[in-house]
Amino acid sequence: MQEASQYQAGQLLNVLWDLQYERISGGIYIKTTVNPEQRPKSYVLVLENGQLIYGGSRIPETNEEFARMIGSKCNRRMTDIAIKYATQKLKNPSSFRELLERIVQIRVFNWEEIESTVHNQVVQVLEQSLPYPGQLQVDSTVQFDLSHGKDGYALDWSRVMRDVTKRQMEWTVLAPIVPSMEAIPQLPRRGLQVVTDIKAQQHLHQWVNGVRSLTDIAEQLNQDPLELARSYRAWAVSGWVTFGGDVPATQVPSTTEQQLPIVLSVDDSVIVQTTIKRALADRYEVLLASNAVDALKVINTTPIALLLLDVTMPDVDGLEFCRTVRSIPKFKNMPIIMLTARDKFSDKLRGQIAGATHYLIKPVESNQLLEVVNKCIEKTILVPSFSPTLLNS
Repeated sequence: MQEASQYQAGQLLNVLWDLQYERISGGIYIKTTVNPEQRPKSYVLVLENGQLIYGGSRIPETNEEFARMIGSKCNRRMTDIAIKYATQKLKNPSSFRELLERIVQIRVFNWEEIESTVHNQVVQVLEQSLPYPGQLQVDSTVQFDLSHGKDGYALDWSRVMRDVTKRQMEWTVLAPIVPSMEAIPQLPRRGLQVVTDIKAQQHLHQWVNGVRSLTDIAEQLNQDPLELARSYRAWAVSGWVTFGGDVPATQVPSTTEQQLPIVLSVDDSVIVQTTIKRALADRYEVLLASNAVDALKVINTTPIALLLLDVTMPDVDGLEFCRTVRSIPKFKNMPIIMLTARDKFSDKLRGQIAGATHYLIKPVESNQLLEVVNKCIEKTILVPSFSPTLLNS
């Protein structure tokens, strides 16, 4: 096993990409430090020749344990019987892949369910570890012959990262009430007597002790932390649980630590800028500039994820400004959405030639604007372009 290496907050993804580029095989053990006063949280990913095949809180010790986990997630009552039957026919008694093939053949669960279960686990591992500092250790001796689908392929890394991003956006929406996935719920001063739902009362009595975070509770219950947070949001709105002042400052990421994508809107209309900020503020940090000069200062000093640009501006034409931005190498791939009242095909063509990613006609509906911004930012997530390489070939 290699010596553990330290990484800072926000650096884990780059470390993982390096391991994939180097075509590493083995277990990738991750310990994240959410709060220095608490024990690190442990996760593991498994790579095969640089391809991602598994992730979770730990690697199952046996193929039977893994098959039971899949059966439990899929609510299959016949899993134990299927395992007993399948293990009698295995050529390699320790093979994960062979046992799964046997169980799929008798239709207790299918490859899509296996892949979906592992995919969701990997998404949650990355969601809970990427924002924080920690340490990583590679164990190349780990043998885990798992692959997915009938033809035996790895997980789709691009799809994994898209789902991580979508979930981060959902956490942002919950943030005004549920500060973060590491938030610590507490009972109100009046206690459980205010809770009118029996199941909620039983849950809160058992799990809310002022110490456990949402991820701690979700792990104990084997639940998705985001789904659990949705329930807690409803309970908080009802006054059954609180989050105020219960999370140490080191646990509640600031806007910067949450890494909200930053959108810069360049428009000299106060009305337009107000509309844009209202449409996007729940999911993005929105910066405003009224002219090209101020905008250029911002994008040179701030990590802008997307630029909203009015075509008609008082100093520099929006098309000219777009060309200027595109001429700077580090902004070559930054999404630029042009907002304008000009709706002719020739206008759209000029915007495309200047380097615009998308072209929206004013006035634009808030929902439409948010949808386009979401899609543009999702496409800019820098993920390795992995094809579904066959692991069994």
